[in-house]
Amino acid sequence: MSARSLDSALGAIRERLPALSGSEKKVARYVLAEPTKTLHYNVAELARKSRSSQAAVIRFCKRIGTKGFADFKLRLAHDVFQESDERFLPDLALESGAAARTVIHAIIGSTQRSLARLAETLDPRSIDRAADLILSASLSALFGVGASGVVAYDFQQKLLRIGLPCFCTADTDLQITAAASLRRGNVAFIVSYSGENAPMLEAARQARKRRAHIVTLTMNGPNTLRGMSDLALLVPVSERIYREGAMVSRMDQLAVVDILYSVILSRTLDASIAALSRTMDATHPRQSAARTHAVKAPPAPRRPPLRPER
Repeated sequence: MSARSLDSALGAIRERLPALSGSEKKVARYVLAEPTKTLHYNVAELARKSRSSQAAVIRFCKRIGTKGFADFKLRLAHDVFQESDERFLPDLALESGAAARTVIHAIIGSTQRSLARLAETLDPRSIDRAADLILSASLSALFGVGASGVVAYDFQQKLLRIGLPCFCTADTDLQITAAASLRRGNVAFIVSYSGENAPMLEAARQARKRRAHIVTLTMNGPNTLRGMSDLALLVPVSERIYREGAMVSRMDQLAVVDILYSVILSRTLDASIAALSRTMDATHPRQSAARTHAVKAPPAPRRPPLRPER
């Protein structure tokens, strides 16, 4: 077998197919027919889908020259996504039929590990500088798509609660329009885990033309959006870009927003408390009325003691 075939799982399967046993051929033919789906199966699931056995799957991996099932899936991923950067290969931890108990421990564990790394990745000086820019800006425009859009929206409701002017929308065309309408000294706060989302890159280009300050929230490491920023806030590389949904990365981004908001809040505490009180009164009028009544209601008059009859 050539070195090139060894690097390719599909090439190795085709080359070795005639020499495989009957049960191994079932696995091979299924993989050739459904390579993308195979990436998300564990050994038992692939055995079931190919109508073979788990032992046959393990033998199949060895017969085609891979070190084991994990190595086989990694090589297969490179076949399926030949032109992709390593970061855009699928998250191979996603498997079919995972038990709830397993998923609970996996998600909580990965979130805890990533948040611990966030403390090392996030630069306090960058947080201070971002707070300065937002507090001095007449407007902060917040940008994000998908899960990153949820983070931007969360930041918007926090800033509005304390009376800081900001703008956020889920419409990507409107986001780009807003970026093109910024003024010098405004802040463009752009959230994108990959740092490669096309609408976010265009928003950054438009904001740059308008001489707005560009603050980005991306994953650590080289990416296009980070290179376009005046100030970069970074989260750890916690998951691949090709994944079932932003999970750990979203938690990291939300934590950064919470940290930045808390710094802003601490610098404007008196004004922020007053603003929080106003917005609480506006959004929860019944609770506000009850609170006001409890504070302002006069004490009940004391009744005079009863005198014994004469």
